[in-house]
Amino acid sequence: MRADLPTVVGLVIGIVVVAFVGLTVAGFVLLARRARREASSPAPGRTSAGVSLVQADDAIKAGDDELDFALAQFGEERTREFATVLARAKADLTRAFRLQQQLDDGTPDSEQQRTEWTRQIRSLADGARESVTAMTASFDELRRSEAGAPETLAVLRASLVALASRRAAGADTISELRTRYLDSAIGTVDADLAAADAALSSATTAVDEADAALAASTVPNVVDQLAAAHAALGTATRRLDAIDHRRDELAAAEASIAELVRHASDAIAAARSLRDAPPDPDSADEVNAAIAALQGELGAAAASGRVDPAARLDRLVDASDKLDIAVASAQNQQRRLDGARSALGGALVSARSQIAAVTDYIDGHRGGVGAQARTRLAEAQRQLVLAQNEADPVAALDIARRAQTDARDADALARYDTGG
Repeated sequence: MRADLPTVVGLVIGIVVVAFVGLTVAGFVLLARRARREASSPAPGRTSAGVSLVQADDAIKAGDDELDFALAQFGEERTREFATVLARAKADLTRAFRLQQQLDDGTPDSEQQRTEWTRQIRSLADGARESVTAMTASFDELRRSEAGAPETLAVLRASLVALASRRAAGADTISELRTRYLDSAIGTVDADLAAADAALSSATTAVDEADAALAASTVPNVVDQLAAAHAALGTATRRLDAIDHRRDELAAAEASIAELVRHASDAIAAARSLRDAPPDPDSADEVNAAIAALQGELGAAAASGRVDPAARLDRLVDASDKLDIAVASAQNQQRRLDGARSALGGALVSARSQIAAVTDYIDGHRGGVGAQARTRLAEAQRQLVLAQNEADPVAALDIARRAQTDARDADALARYDTGG
């Protein structure tokens, strides 16, 4: 038995060591899982900041409608303070969206920065919402104490008649668009028209109810109907505006395509001369491939039939960009500047078109669209302004392309939020 004692002791020590190592490994695994769970869970402040942004954005949009209504009832002088408060709220919301963009971008931020920026976002957004909501409430109260309901009802009826005429024109516009463009180009104009019809129907009902109530009762009893009619008319206006905006955007895209096509032949001729006397074989290959790609897009642009000019413009701009890049790598900086100037106009039109489309979509769905989509849209708008004011055409083109990317992201996020 004494001879076996060292063996037994060795076995015991081995078991203890194995158990210790096993527990240590298990502990590291558990800690790693916990760290991954914590890293994947959004910070509560970030979530609440997003809610604040959505609420403020919707409150300001509603405030714009309310200010229009107040102007029709009370005039510019009595609504001056409302306009000032609304402008200040818009400026604060713009700052909040900018901070949210800093949180969402790929640049690493410290925990202190994230915490402080989130606090500022909530403060700015909540302050903007509360100030506009308070002004809206004060004008609601003012309406209940004023005897201007008959005049307001007359204004609403006139607006209803005008919008009914616009609705007919909108239907004609859609019919014309269908003869010229693919369904992918037209977008949501059918849904816009249907929503406008529903809003006009609601407005008609509210106006009729207000008319009946005004004949039988006192002013305060018709305030809600008047407000409902005004809100419905605002919805109809926005949806009919969206149809006109899409028509104008597609026309602008076609004009930009024609302009790019005019410049493309000169760009290809210059690229061919460079390709035939390249600084190195790789440059010749890159320039040749870019020429072939652009020629392919030019051939597609010359095709007849129904088209999607916005998509065609995007492809043509992309092909022009690739040729510019290929030429720039084998040519001096001045040639690259000239190429950027040629492509910049189309890129700006494309960015404006995408921003306008997603703006109309968010305006049409309001509470259904979350903070991420709105933040991307705000960033796209900011990038577009920077591109328009940038003196260097190369830098301006890069910024315009970022605006396009942010606008596409905003559209995808908005449609995801609404199930579209």
